[in-house]
Amino acid sequence: MKPSFCAIANQQIGEDLIGTAGHYQTYVLIECPTPWDAKVFKSKNLPADLRNYVKALKAKQSVQFLAINRGKATKSSAVTILVYERIVPSGSVATGSVATDNAAGRKANSQTLENYRGYEFQLDDITQVVDCLEAHWQGDRIGKPITQQDILICTHGMRDKCCARFGQPFFREASRSAEQGNLPNTRIWKVSHIGGHRFAPTAISLPDGRYYGRLTLAALQAIVTRSGPIQQLSTVYRGWGLLPEPVQILERQLMLEYGWSWFDHAMTYRVLTDRTLTDATQTTNEKSSSKHLRQLLVEFSVQAVTYQAKIVQDPQKTVCTKASCSSAVAVPMVKYTVAECIQVKTKTSEATEYKTVTISSAPTS
Repeated sequence: MKPSFCAIANQQIGEDLIGTAGHYQTYVLIECPTPWDAKVFKSKNLPADLRNYVKALKAKQSVQFLAINRGKATKSSAVTILVYERIVPSGSVATGSVATDNAAGRKANSQTLENYRGYEFQLDDITQVVDCLEAHWQGDRIGKPITQQDILICTHGMRDKCCARFGQPFFREASRSAEQGNLPNTRIWKVSHIGGHRFAPTAISLPDGRYYGRLTLAALQAIVTRSGPIQQLSTVYRGWGLLPEPVQILERQLMLEYGWSWFDHAMTYRVLTDRTLTDATQTTNEKSSSKHLRQLLVEFSVQAVTYQAKIVQDPQKTVCTKASCSSAVAVPMVKYTVAECIQVKTKTSEATEYKTVTISSAPTS
């Protein structure tokens, strides 16, 4: 009998989680009462101006609107809004990676990454949300700076039953741990759909914007306190949302090499080339269905050390799985491998080989 939950089936086939983090410049988290409709911001229970505002803004900007909830019953109509915006250093560009055409002599834009900056707003009720957000973005209203860590655990059972089956118990477990002081300076929230049902329980950590899946309480405590063996993150880390999906696999490898200090540093990356190549390993019988594989050359800098890495689409790691419990059929999930990684000495033109790595699939147990 096949598993009835996509998260169980996915763990059994051992899909690697890395490279599945959402890629957004801004997060807007709006406290909304539960239960939530499958598509929260299309719910008729929300003010029409808010529904229209969310739809219009998402169509033109890299912003993710999410519903959050504290998981406690209340009669108050008060609403908390959390706005997390990417910190853009002076002289940097706020867009995502830029693929280049080296033959034309164009250089890639460097992206400097320094997490997100958070602001908190307290409103009397949900009808004030649109005016508050507009005032904030026009510079007329500044929220209270957020100094805590926010952990958003997906419990959106109306979107996918795995998020109820695994997300709800994990939210309660994490909330108890926070109340007991084991997750210092951290707030635990229920959150609406963040993608990756098949990795439930899933979560986002802010202000750093990192995504996790198949979480355990021990792993969450390690993430919050930055303690214990960092290798335990290799099976729960989905990636850093400030990076494009293929580059997330390189960041995980370097993170595991550096240890917890990795999270303390600003980083810069640029995509030097982004090409689609024909799979040279195909046999004569496969010529009629040749595979076109993506290959990126990426430069990644941290602490005055620069790495150049070749990231390639890896057909051998592709798995076919259902993206959600409601999916009718399994679909192939594209995976990447860090084929080469060279450490470049920044004070001279000399380059030395750093390490060649192949990221293995996550354990199935």
